[in-house]
Amino acid sequence: MSRLAELLAVDMSVTSRHVAHVAEKEWIHRDPDPADKRSRILRLTPGGKAKVNELSDLSIRTLTHYLHDWSDDEVVQLSTLLARLRDSFGDCRAASARLPFEETTRTPA
Repeated sequence: MSRLAELLAVDMSVTSRHVAHVAEKEWIHRDPDPADKRSRILRLTPGGKAKVNELSDLSIRTLTHYLHDWSDDEVVQLSTLLARLRDSFGDCRAASARLPFEETTRTPA
């Protein structure tokens, strides 16, 4: 759970609620980890795989709908810039990651 919370960059309590929800929907199995009985291995069920595919298809249909009048070159440019943006953020999942602080106080003129 702690690794999943780290990957999602959310609090453990949020992760626990999400895992409980998808387990209740039977989209995942929570199996004991043979190497550490306190841990669980999360695995997608066939229903979970179907849900992932459904959400992926929905994302594709949504992008297709909103980008229908974009040229292929514009879509490639968007993809390139989004990849650049993602790289600029880096791995911001680390607990020590902080936004840069800039002093904004001004002295009166």
